[in-house]
Amino acid sequence: MRINPFLWALYHFFRVIARVGARVYFQRLTVIGKEYLKQTDGPIIVVANHPSTLMDVLLPGSFIPRVMFFLANYGLFKNPVSGWILRRLYCIPVKRKEDVEEGEVRDNEDAFEQSYIHLGKSGALFIAPEGVSYMNRFVRPLKTGTARIALGTEARYHNKVRILPIGLSYNAPHLFRSNAVMCVEEPILVEDWLSDWLKNGPATVDALTEYIEQRLKDQTIHAVDEAGETLVTLAESMLHDAQPLPLRVEFERTQQLVRNHLMTNSTTWQQLRAYNDQLQAHHCPDAVFSERFSAGQKLVLWLGAPVFLVAMLFWFLPCYLPYRLNKKLNLYIGYSSTIKVLSGLFTFSLALWALRWATCFWVPSWAGYLGLVVLVALLGFFAEYYLDCRNGYRAQQQKKRLDPAVWASIKAQREAVIGGLLP
Repeated sequence: MRINPFLWALYHFFRVIARVGARVYFQRLTVIGKEYLKQTDGPIIVVANHPSTLMDVLLPGSFIPRVMFFLANYGLFKNPVSGWILRRLYCIPVKRKEDVEEGEVRDNEDAFEQSYIHLGKSGALFIAPEGVSYMNRFVRPLKTGTARIALGTEARYHNKVRILPIGLSYNAPHLFRSNAVMCVEEPILVEDWLSDWLKNGPATVDALTEYIEQRLKDQTIHAVDEAGETLVTLAESMLHDAQPLPLRVEFERTQQLVRNHLMTNSTTWQQLRAYNDQLQAHHCPDAVFSERFSAGQKLVLWLGAPVFLVAMLFWFLPCYLPYRLNKKLNLYIGYSSTIKVLSGLFTFSLALWALRWATCFWVPSWAGYLGLVVLVALLGFFAEYYLDCRNGYRAQQQKKRLDPAVWASIKAQREAVIGGLLP
């Protein structure tokens, strides 16, 4: 496929916008294995798990410094407007079972052929091989399309196709100022599987698919199922309260927690399950027992109220409007992050323009305006901290409504679990 120079420039413009949006949306965002993102020349298939719909495309796309083509759901192309846009933004339609109506033929030969040709020209292709996005912290069984495209291209062109697995881990992708980790590791060289595929065909396709799936599990927080996900998220929050660390270290600690406790169903894991049952029985969040609300935070809560209100004069609408739009659209929750990022870029830009318009008479210089923007940004960080203090205060109030003996018992149970989880 020929890359139009105008669309190439537009792609990279959106790439920069997506990267800025992600940095604002996520409170903490870290990339592990950045060196592999710089080694994406030649024919390469980028694969990622799929817990947050379009965000799973925007994150890798914003960090990989070249144009990627994307295998996208056929259903998105049925609308004339979105279909026209997607085809010009390097998207190739793929028909999944859920995209095909009764009686309609599910034929992806054209999608495969476009993929072969693109990779044959040393292109980059993005695939989410789970096929469907579910907002869970575990990897679901992969479709075989990635392996079939990779092996088919290598057999046709012998051009050293590689598969680059990227693990995406979010603690709460639908929430503004949550955390995200993108883990990249050494790519898979497809020619190492080619001779076996020529002999065994489908068996090798299945084996390569399973290998890619295992790589993605190793690069994410693979909580196995929804029950495991609930407990992993709870344990992660408890450990962050007890021993906060840089995001990458916390991510690796959670991975180790899964291997040592979830996979072995250890005694500590059983205690964690019992602790979670206690929280559910008393309708209490873990924050009630974490004692995060200090005297200093109480002081901030009362004395900082005027500063918080000043911050909200600027930040309320830019943050509230994306929230309202997302709620109004009422789409699957996995689209929340993408809607908030894209609409937030518009509302924040509009707010900055309004700030310039409102202050142009008493802050005429651009240097003064930039200083004002820095001040507004600092106020935003303060407002974020202030809201954390308010949540801590609410948890403390909820604690006071609990029977002291019940609180002490659950608190002791919590400390025992943390003691078992920490090395």
